[in-house]
Amino acid sequence: MFCELTLTSTALLVVDKVMGIGRFLNQSNARILAPDYSGPILICDIDKTYLSTRFSSIRGLMGIPFEFALDKEPIDGVVATLRAWRRGAVFDFGMTPLYFISGSPKQLRPVIEKRMLFDGIEYDGITFKDQLGLLLRGKPKGIVEQVGYKLTALLLYAEQFPAGCQWYFFGDDVERDAEVFRLFGRVCGGLRGAALHQELSSMGVASRDIQNILELSSRLNYTSDPIGSIFIHLATGSEPNTPEDARVFLTRSYLQTAMLLARDGMVKPETVGTVAQELRLRGTREKDIEFFVSDAQSRFSIPEELSQRARA
Repeated sequence: MFCELTLTSTALLVVDKVMGIGRFLNQSNARILAPDYSGPILICDIDKTYLSTRFSSIRGLMGIPFEFALDKEPIDGVVATLRAWRRGAVFDFGMTPLYFISGSPKQLRPVIEKRMLFDGIEYDGITFKDQLGLLLRGKPKGIVEQVGYKLTALLLYAEQFPAGCQWYFFGDDVERDAEVFRLFGRVCGGLRGAALHQELSSMGVASRDIQNILELSSRLNYTSDPIGSIFIHLATGSEPNTPEDARVFLTRSYLQTAMLLARDGMVKPETVGTVAQELRLRGTREKDIEFFVSDAQSRFSIPEELSQRARA
């Protein structure tokens, strides 16, 4: 059984003034986990993973003052899936840790937080990119670069989480989420120094970000890869291949994600029916739901009992 969690009502802003680490990101954490906590944590991307929109251009920045929370449409099924994760599979009133990382600018925080309030999504921390700061400091390429940014955000959170946690990820195939998440696991497992520098360089990470990541990795107290599973939403509509890492699941719909989580005991079985119903309410046809179910059975060996919950 997982250890008790401790909460704090004050947001902890992550800033490293000496090294400049985190200079172009805005990160919060309103929860302190017990040192011996060994349960799951979910890191969820926002852009094209939770919400169907993203901002990674100067033109997008200019439109922020005119954005409204209701303009942000969640991906079909994601709300029911995230709420089920939060409740967990064991405790009726559990609060399984949930954190968000977004490549959107920090000026969107009030809009996105209001959207989450509408959706009933409770979370413990969120990270935004300081896109305006990048622009003003003459670093426009940093607006669209995600590998160095997201890896830095993950390593900053890793400093705050117990080393025994199991990390789970929700991402998409629009950007390089699966690569970033897997690289994070390898860094925790011992990838350091020159080997890490070479890998980051080959991925196009900026030299300043590389130095920050090397510094953060040297401070890690992890000795093994903590990743449980990585769920990649196929937002581009691409056909799923067979990932080389068995912990990576490419899903066509959050119904498939919910089925996998229920199969592995991370959410309650009834979550599958709840997510399927959300899809129906948002206009998904029965034949499409049947396709998602049959595809999940074929690719993920989903038990028939869970499949029937989706069809009910």
